[in-house]
Amino acid sequence: MRYNDMTENELDEVVNKYIEYYNNCEDGCWTYEKAYKRIHQVMTTEDSMCLVQYDDEGSMTGFVMGYFKQYDDILGYFLEEIVVFSGYQGKGYGSLLMTKLEEKVKEMGANHLEFLSVNDEHHSHFYGKFGYYAADNFRIMGKHWEM
Repeated sequence: MRYNDMTENELDEVVNKYIEYYNNCEDGCWTYEKAYKRIHQVMTTEDSMCLVQYDDEGSMTGFVMGYFKQYDDILGYFLEEIVVFSGYQGKGYGSLLMTKLEEKVKEMGANHLEFLSVNDEHHSHFYGKFGYYAADNFRIMGKHWEM
């Protein structure tokens, strides 16, 4: 397994694989422009850290993207998204990617990792393997309106 910091050179392939995964497997409706904007926004955020995962044959298998957040007493990392592409799920790639992410953010001085997750058994089981738990002291607040 090989891990690279995501660069502009990899962005086109990441975006196309992202669209393929979400539109074919998650019933999404991503366009190239929207996916590019989402990934590029995170990638260019101050203190971002995005990794791309490659298998031993050199195929891109997935990526993580997020950024460091400074608090008064800790440096945290906010995981914006982790994606394992079609054909690589259920083979341990996500676990390897999560392990590498934790290792890297610890090396970079973070002592806290946080993220938002889909609230279902699959995601709870996956993240639970790494010791993550649902925080009970925060609530996601939101408002949506039709345009």
